[in-house]
Amino acid sequence: MDIRRTIPIILDENALVSATVTEFTRYQNAISGTCFNSGDPLRALALHQAVYHTVPTHLKSQMHCSAIRATAATYATLRSKGRPITKPVRFRRPSALFLSGKDFTFKPDSIVSINTLSGRQKVGWRIPDHFLADFESAKSVDSMRISSNGAHLCITLEVPEPAGAVPVGVDLGVTNALVASTNSDTLFVNGKSLAVSNTKLRKTRSRLKSKLSGKKAQHTDTRSVRRVLKRLSRTHHNRNLTFCRETAAQLCRWVPPNAVIVLEDLSFKPRTKKEHIRKGTRRKLNQWFFSMMATAIQQRAERHGIAVTKVDPAYTSQIHHICGLMGVRSGHRFFCPHCNVVEHSDTNASQNIRLRFTVLRGSGPLSAGPEALATA
Repeated sequence: MDIRRTIPIILDENALVSATVTEFTRYQNAISGTCFNSGDPLRALALHQAVYHTVPTHLKSQMHCSAIRATAATYATLRSKGRPITKPVRFRRPSALFLSGKDFTFKPDSIVSINTLSGRQKVGWRIPDHFLADFESAKSVDSMRISSNGAHLCITLEVPEPAGAVPVGVDLGVTNALVASTNSDTLFVNGKSLAVSNTKLRKTRSRLKSKLSGKKAQHTDTRSVRRVLKRLSRTHHNRNLTFCRETAAQLCRWVPPNAVIVLEDLSFKPRTKKEHIRKGTRRKLNQWFFSMMATAIQQRAERHGIAVTKVDPAYTSQIHHICGLMGVRSGHRFFCPHCNVVEHSDTNASQNIRLRFTVLRGSGPLSAGPEALATA
């Protein structure tokens, strides 16, 4: 099975490469209004026919086409995410896409030949040690994107086909970021330290936002405060992303070799003040990075050849995984009055998730209620 991954590459400074990236972004901004098309974005072919001969650029022919396709792809991505497109997209951060073989090729002695505005340029490069194994085992190198954040390679890796024999139920939460259960073992990953760090960062940002409001009221320059807020926002995102990826790696090392990771099929919308929810609970739900964690698990599992699936999350934290009847949950304590059993609520939820997938795989009923007895 083939998967695609993005790895960083470190390039030596080159003025012509930087100029090419700047021109690529300038051309995207020049054709963005045409692609916008009064709120009905054009597809790549229609945009190509509309601007290729009418909007001039110093880019070479291949990169000229890449800029057109990348601009159309940006609008297609916004549309697929359901975001309203009310005005032309503005590309503020310089970025350019180079295709392997046509726009760049790797040469001996750690040299890469890159197509620029003034022809080919030979630039030195290196791969960080952590990603060197992936680069050397890559089936193919597809493209390279150079931006103000550095350069990144898109590569294709060949990984084993997932077997998916042993189900592992995974319950994602706030305090316990991840609880995974097999038939005989349980893995706990605590997220309390991350929550404490994020709380401190949130309070700092809150104070800075108050300061920003005061400066705006006085009509004074607020650029320095805005820069600090953006930096703290990036810190918050990168900290959560690092934690999710490290947790996903720990999970994939812990599961059996022929496992299938079972997640809940959850979708959340932001909680508003109109809903009758405590302020602290609403803040926790809005700051919960469930989607980021699920994506990190999916990507890491693909890398290790582990299957991932999702099940219906209904009542997984409210029923007992042994008898299938409703219990009483209070924080991390779960009590089943029918079995007279007390256990950790997250462990019970992860077992319910695991067993739900097992039942679905056997095409049986979803519970041990009346419908199960009727079927029997």
